[in-house]
Amino acid sequence: MRGDLELRKISISFGKEVVLKGLDLLVDEGTIMAVLGPSGCGKSTMLRVISGLIPQDRGKVMLEGKSIDHLPAHKRRMGFVFQNYSLFPNLTVTGNIGFGMRMMKKRKNEIRERSNELISLVGLSGMENKRPNELSGGQKQRVAIARALATYPDVLLLDEPFGALDAKIRKRIRRDLRSIQRELGTTTVFVTHDQDEAFEVGDQVAVMNNGVIEQRGSPMELYEKPRTDFVSRFVGNANIIELPGEVGRTVMIRPEDISLRKLEENSGEGGTKGRLVDLIQLGPLVETSVLLENGDTLTALMSRSEYHLKGLRKDDEVRVKVLKFRSFKDETRK
Repeated sequence: MRGDLELRKISISFGKEVVLKGLDLLVDEGTIMAVLGPSGCGKSTMLRVISGLIPQDRGKVMLEGKSIDHLPAHKRRMGFVFQNYSLFPNLTVTGNIGFGMRMMKKRKNEIRERSNELISLVGLSGMENKRPNELSGGQKQRVAIARALATYPDVLLLDEPFGALDAKIRKRIRRDLRSIQRELGTTTVFVTHDQDEAFEVGDQVAVMNNGVIEQRGSPMELYEKPRTDFVSRFVGNANIIELPGEVGRTVMIRPEDISLRKLEENSGEGGTKGRLVDLIQLGPLVETSVLLENGDTLTALMSRSEYHLKGLRKDDEVRVKVLKFRSFKDETRK
């Protein structure tokens, strides 16, 4: 049994603190929804409401169009992967993966077959008899994912699962997660504060802020067509400029949507004047800071070859052209 997961107007407070504020979210069957947001925005609380670990004050959790609010956590058929692994230190890899099946009174041969299948799927063959203290961080997280999948959950929930891993391992594990999810087709909700993780793992990404989902869409849509000031600031790098005379009205310009040329080369072109005040080499890219005549500073990004072709140097006078921008009314400012 699999299907769409839907949250309808979910609200929850802890004392006087309102954590979720009428949150709506639809996760399509068989897809990964990455929920991206800053620490404290309510991501982990949302997962615990979905799983039934904590009850919401208002709203509904729906699976395949039916409310599951009446079901306790152990009957919701949810697999949960935590950031700290939460493995049983006295059990082997096989023992940890098979734990949930043993609690469900599955037959020994079924537990063994399913455990072996998942051990192979997550790339832990040969480590069946190792205990958690004999495993690396990445291997522990693979065990945790396999354990969550062992009971054939309708929905897999992952709460910042790669936060404790170093960058290289994190990148490899999240690619493996996508491969595993594609093979099994399990509807998945993955929460993170890391944009790279959200964009690489998610079929769709929901940007969360202050207890609500501000925008849901593909990674490309969120980057190129943010609908709110918060999304424009949180997703990717952006220059944010407040328009003079319009309180709270801001303009967002992506660094790659700014064109720079030496001033003397383009005296007849449009744009505005500026001075290249700083630059940083980022491998194949060059990030520059340009001080405009009006006192604003913009960050512009170009390829290393383009930078050298144009002969740009620090302190050059340049002509700045904005190729694309978006404007927003920032409702948080008065």
